[in-house]
Amino acid sequence: MTAQGIVRLPTGDAADLGGRLLRQARELEEIRHRAAAVAALDWESPAGRNFRQYLAGRASAVGSAAELLEQAARLAEVYAAELGDAAGSLAGSIGP
Repeated sequence: MTAQGIVRLPTGDAADLGGRLLRQARELEEIRHRAAAVAALDWESPAGRNFRQYLAGRASAVGSAAELLEQAARLAEVYAAELGDAAGSLAGSIGP
């Protein structure tokens, strides 16, 4: 970790992390979609209606988590690209 609390990863590791985070975000989005579909069903009992409301809230929370994972994935990918650019610049300035 750096003084600012940022973990320094090699370029490939940062890109891999971005890919893994994006896959997790997609999995969470699928879970959100399924939960929202169940919450959209018509429930006739008071307990069923309460469960539907609860499930809709949980689906929203899972969707928010998926969005945060997507943002983290994009930041990891940007970081990997910047690391690659910096490494290329450094290699070019050192020469053969």
